[in-house]
Amino acid sequence: MHTRLLEIIKYETGGKQNEFAFMIGWSPQYLAKLLKGGNFGIQPVLSIVSKLQEINARWFLTGEGEMFINSKHTDIRKKMYENMIRVLDMEKYMPVMSPIELREFEQFVTGKKKSDFNPDMVDKWERLLQERNENINAKFKSANNKSKELCSRKKVKK
Repeated sequence: MHTRLLEIIKYETGGKQNEFAFMIGWSPQYLAKLLKGGNFGIQPVLSIVSKLQEINARWFLTGEGEMFINSKHTDIRKKMYENMIRVLDMEKYMPVMSPIELREFEQFVTGKKKSDFNPDMVDKWERLLQERNENINAKFKSANNKSKELCSRKKVKK
């Protein structure tokens, strides 16, 4: 049970035991006692499963099953998919990002930095992307017209 408690602490606070103790309403000394093998009893278990409702009580008590109740897995997957869609949607703005913005986006995508691209920035990128696409389309149209002109010229017989 002590190892499962450590897993919960790692998940909830990144392994910060004092932070976890305060979150649950315990003293750091009480948590240390439980982690060293002190008698768990039912009260600490109830404290954890009532405060952290995503934790599977059966897993915590017996080690059977998964750490999280299935709905927690669903929530995590939902957040993951939302983030993936956001990143994939933002990828289209890469050609119009400044070098600094591109670096920030790279750090966001690689998980090195949390970034919040505000609506004004996204609007700016949308405008720049639209201008870029209009310029590209104008160039294609001009090249197509020139090609048609060249192809429609009469050939000189020798």
